[in-house]
Amino acid sequence: MGYRFTLESVNTVANLTFGKVMSCYRDIYSSAECYEGFMHFLDQFHHNLYSNEMGRYMMSVQRIRETLHRYEDYKRPLHKVEYDDTFLIFHKDALDALKELSSIFERCTTKSLLLPPMKGSDKHSYDFMTSPRTLSKLLELHKGDSCLILQPQEQPYNATIFNAFPNFDVALRQADMWPAVLFWENPDNYVFIPVKHEDELIYLYEIIKYERHPIDEIKRIAESKKKKTSHYIFQLSDLHFGAKNVDIAERRLKSLVKSQLSKIELGDSVNFVITGDAVDSPKQTTEANYSNFAEYVEDRCGQKPIRILGNHDINSHGIAVFHGNQHIAKIVGKYPKIKIIEESKVILLLFNSNTNGNLAEGEIGIAQMSEMGNLLDNVENLESYLLIAVLHHHLLPIPKPNYYDQKWFEKILPSNFMDMSLKLLDADLFFEWLRRRNVRIVLHGHKHIPFFFAESGGISVIGCGSSTGQIVHKEKGKTFISYNMLKISERTVTCTQFAEEVYGAGAENIRTEIIEL
Repeated sequence: MGYRFTLESVNTVANLTFGKVMSCYRDIYSSAECYEGFMHFLDQFHHNLYSNEMGRYMMSVQRIRETLHRYEDYKRPLHKVEYDDTFLIFHKDALDALKELSSIFERCTTKSLLLPPMKGSDKHSYDFMTSPRTLSKLLELHKGDSCLILQPQEQPYNATIFNAFPNFDVALRQADMWPAVLFWENPDNYVFIPVKHEDELIYLYEIIKYERHPIDEIKRIAESKKKKTSHYIFQLSDLHFGAKNVDIAERRLKSLVKSQLSKIELGDSVNFVITGDAVDSPKQTTEANYSNFAEYVEDRCGQKPIRILGNHDINSHGIAVFHGNQHIAKIVGKYPKIKIIEESKVILLLFNSNTNGNLAEGEIGIAQMSEMGNLLDNVENLESYLLIAVLHHHLLPIPKPNYYDQKWFEKILPSNFMDMSLKLLDADLFFEWLRRRNVRIVLHGHKHIPFFFAESGGISVIGCGSSTGQIVHKEKGKTFISYNMLKISERTVTCTQFAEEVYGAGAENIRTEIIEL
C-alpha cells in the first residue's frame, strides 16, 4: 500500500497507523484549514493510494468522508465547540469513522515514510524520493498490505510539525541527513536510515519483503553508516527557583533533562542555555538552588549552563522601579558578551535586556548594540558562523494558548496592561539591528509560553516558556513544563519544542521546525 501526500499532512495520517484516533481527530478539527486539508486527502485517496485492495478501501473511504462532513460548523476551532448532546453524537460517529480508516493502515505490518531533502539543501538530485515511478517500483515488491509506504509529493522548503507521531522527532532532528527513510512497526520498534540513491532505497524495501525481522536488519545497516557528530543547544528558561511549589517541578525537570540527554548520540555535544529568570528573586538561598541545578546539568553534559539575566534575576519578584536594580547585573557580569562554539561554528550573542523599563519591562539599549557590534567586528571569518541572539524579553507579541489561565491580578487589570508591562521597549530597533547583523535565530523567555515565529529566509524567534511550569493552568493539577532542543547542522537548524502537561506523564513533542540556513 502506498500513498503520496504533502509533508505537512503526514503527521495526521501517521498517527492513524498507531491507532491514535483522538490525536488525528484533534488535528483535523483544530482549524478550518486542517479540516479542509484532511478532506482533500480523502478526496484524492483513489489517486494517491496504490494497492490491489483498492475496491474495498474506496467504499470505506467514501463512507468515512460522508461521516466527517456532517460536522457543518467545522470552521469553528474544536476548543470552542459546545459539548451538547448533538455534538456528542457527531463526536462518536467521527471517531468511529477515523477508527475505520486507522484499521486500513494498521493492516500493514511495516510502515515507512520517505524523507526527501529540503529544497536547495544539496547539489545532488534526489528526484527519485518524490517520483511516482519510484513508488510504483516499491509497490511491485509490496502488493497488498505487506508495507505502508508514505511518499511526499515534493521536496519541502521547510517543515512545521505539531504533536509529532511517535518517533517522527527522531527523523525531524536529523533533517540534515535527509534523504532518508523512517521505518516502524510499533512505537518501540523503528529505525531511521539515510539513503544516497534509488538502488539503495529499493534494497531497503527488499529487506522488508524478505527478512523475518526487517527492522533489526535495517538497524544493523544504519549503525554501520558513518555519522557526523552533532551539536545541540538545550534551551531552558524561567526556572524561578525560590518560587512557591517549584521543588516538585525541579525534580521532574531533572528527570526530563536526563531522559532527553540519553537520546543524544555518543560523541555529540550539547550546551545548555538559560534565557533568564533562573531565580524568582535575587537572594543567596535562591542562587544556591540554581547553583545546585547548574551542577546537575554540568555533571551530565560536561559544561556549565550559559545563563543570561531576566527581570527576576536582578529585581525582587521581577518588579523594577525607576529602571531597575542594575548594580546586581553588573556584579553578575558585564554585558553584552559572546560565546563562540567553534565545533559547530556558532556564536551566541548574550544580551542583558533589563537595562531600562519599569515593572517587568525591558530594553537592550544602543550602548549594548554598539558594543556587541565591536565584539563581532573582532571575530575572524565572521561570515562562516551562525549567529544566535540570546535575551530574556520577547520581541514579538505572544498569544495565550488554550490551557493558559490568568492570575488573579491579571483578571482585575485592563486587558492590555500585562502585555504592556512585559514588553521590550526598543524591540523594533533591536529587530532592525539583528537583521543588519545577519542574526538568524533569537532565543528568549519571559512570557512562560512556548513560541515560534519565522520570517521567510530571515530571523527565527524561539521562546521557551517556563521549564518549571510556572503558569496557572485552566485544569486543576496540570502544569506546562517546557524546554527546547536545537540541533545545529551545516545546512539546517532543527528546533523541537517539548512540554509536559501532567506531572510525570512524560514530555511530548508539541512542535518541530526545520530552519533552512
